[in-house]
Amino acid sequence: MARPLSPEKRLALLLAATEIVAEQGVMATTAGIARRAGVAEGSLFTYFENKEGLFQELYRHLKRSLADVMMPDYPHQTSVQLRMQHVFQRYVGWGLENPTMRSAVARLSASGVVLEETQKQALEPFRDVYQMMEDAIRSKAVVSAPPEFVWAVMESIADATIDFVDKRPRDAEHRRNLGFITVWKAIST
Repeated sequence: MARPLSPEKRLALLLAATEIVAEQGVMATTAGIARRAGVAEGSLFTYFENKEGLFQELYRHLKRSLADVMMPDYPHQTSVQLRMQHVFQRYVGWGLENPTMRSAVARLSASGVVLEETQKQALEPFRDVYQMMEDAIRSKAVVSAPPEFVWAVMESIADATIDFVDKRPRDAEHRRNLGFITVWKAIST
């Protein structure tokens, strides 16, 4: 009878992969990931079919982490501006609290290894945000552009805000608010 898989060991592998991908990108080796997790390299393949499978699951894991911060109290019944502010501020907060995760997801996103199906799965917890963006575009509350473009603008300014606050934590709240004001001016009509 096969031994049950350990959720703790699986999580240790994902955490190690997060750290190493943040440092090395997708050139990270499975041996290095296993070593960082404190398991034998063969154990990694008990939990993930191959390196690519590990990266797909890591991407979903990192996006779930962001969704766990952003979505529980998402303000469905407020104005578009307040909903966008919620999304922006939660993203910035997550990025400031989780720099390694932020770096790993950015490296995975830029690498081209994340499959389209994986990206769709990872976006599922954010469907209310994307629906809000589509509705805001359709109602002309924000610029007429593909939702992915609006999100990219917001994410770019959020990333700049994270970097700015991280380097100059004094007046962090003011700087975070300034970041959102910049986003809103960039996308609102």
